Amino acid sequence: MYSIIDVETTGGKFNEEGITEIAVYKFDGINIIDQFISLVNPEIPIQPFVQQLTGITDKMLINAPKFYQIAKRILEITEKTVLVAHNSSFDHRMLKIEFDRLGFDFIIPQLCTVKLSKKLVPNMESYKLGNLVKSLGIPISNRHRASGDALATVELFKLLLVKDIEKEIFNKLIINESVKKENKWVNLVKDLKNETGIYYFHDSKGQIIYIGKSKSIKNRVNQHLTGNSNKSLKIRLELSDISHEHTGSELVALLKENKEIKIHQPKFNILLKRTIKKFGLEICIDINNFKFLRISHYQDSKDFIETYSSLKIANKKLSFLNNKYNLENNKSEESNCKINDLIKDHSFQYPNMLIIDKGRSIEEKSVILIKNKKYVGYGYFTLNYQINNIEILESLITNSKTIEEPEFLIINFLKKHKIEKTINIDKSV
Repeated sequence: MYSIIDVETTGGKFNEEGITEIAVYKFDGINIIDQFISLVNPEIPIQPFVQQLTGITDKMLINAPKFYQIAKRILEITEKTVLVAHNSSFDHRMLKIEFDRLGFDFIIPQLCTVKLSKKLVPNMESYKLGNLVKSLGIPISNRHRASGDALATVELFKLLLVKDIEKEIFNKLIINESVKKENKWVNLVKDLKNETGIYYFHDSKGQIIYIGKSKSIKNRVNQHLTGNSNKSLKIRLELSDISHEHTGSELVALLKENKEIKIHQPKFNILLKRTIKKFGLEICIDINNFKFLRISHYQDSKDFIETYSSLKIANKKLSFLNNKYNLENNKSEESNCKINDLIKDHSFQYPNMLIIDKGRSIEEKSVILIKNKKYVGYGYFTLNYQINNIEILESLITNSKTIEEPEFLIINFLKKHKIEKTINIDKSV
């Protein structure tokens, strides 16, 4: 659980400033579940340049509550959370100053979106909040007011959670969790929902020991916790905490699962840790210029329709496709057309395209970028201009180079499942 915070202050000498406005959004990683916004009477004058910057004047704060009057509410909303802010050391310092004046030691783990952004969204021209969110196509209003800046930080943090493939954010959250669990399994699943996404099993050190995906996360996790298989029993022996990430899109969940298993190598994810490619299905042409299917040994340089881990699986699939497209012993112009149909069925609809599907909320959509028939990555957007501007779009995209043969995964998924729409980039430009 996170407390995404922004404070405005009087300015002045270091550690002698006072808070003039505060906004706290309690965020569960998907939605804002609570909020507190208030002007604050600092009982000291606001510096003129700060008044000009924020629009907050001394006169506006005469009848505002003093910090001691809102301190309890701040403690309530931030309890058992990680403080998230753009330059968190400043916001934390200001809160600590105010609580120190009340004789209370304000202790809370922190995450700084400036530091996270520099790591997860590199090479941006500026990491100041206003400039950064503008570059990412994130709308911001009421700039330099606590509520506006905090809401922009919420949207930025959503993006960073998606890009945090090394799970630095999740691990920070888990390592700082010190709540005793009276009923381990009940507490582990109580915050889960039956939504589409990824779930992570962690051991007592916060290390990821298993990654899974599901259209119904809570139900799937419950299956792990109640299952009698050897795998389920072994997982439960080491399981200490569960985190999850709502993706909205089942296809994004599939791609994230594949990618993050390769990165984290969880001890209980056996099948997807590595993909052994021994054979591939290729299109060949004989001396009469007739096309035919052939299984051959895997080589990186060859352009395969599909790849396989064993000859048995490869031959089975070859037989299936020959039968499906009526290709066996049928080399002709007609068979060439049928193989062209096969190639089309195993290719993207357009060489440069966007795959648009459900997002994590009603107003949000997921997007997958295909360029030159190759998968680039996935991301989320709320405004159409974010996907109409290729520079903004690519900054929103989480690159997925660690996924082996993602094109196969996507094409096979699209053949079996419905998505909202695809967009031909070349036509839309």
